[in-house]
Amino acid sequence: MDIERVSTGVPELDKLLRGGIPKNFFVAVTGEPGTGKTILLLHFIAKGIEIGDKCIYITTEESRESIIRQASQFKW
Repeated sequence: MDIERVSTGVPELDKLLRGGIPKNFFVAVTGEPGTGKTILLLHFIAKGIEIGDKCIYITTEESRESIIRQASQFKW
């Protein structure tokens, strides 16, 4: 049985994950500071919005301004 997957928004990562993250799974993204967790999630959310998904970003570590500043690096 094939598992339906959703894109991470990062084509190279989707290849490693055999097409993306399994749909309807909860996934925890963890790692040390500076490893790219926020950037990965911003790509994932941008891809979701692009295809019409509703998205929410919850963080206990970063300010709204920090998230906006990081997102503004990209041309979504």
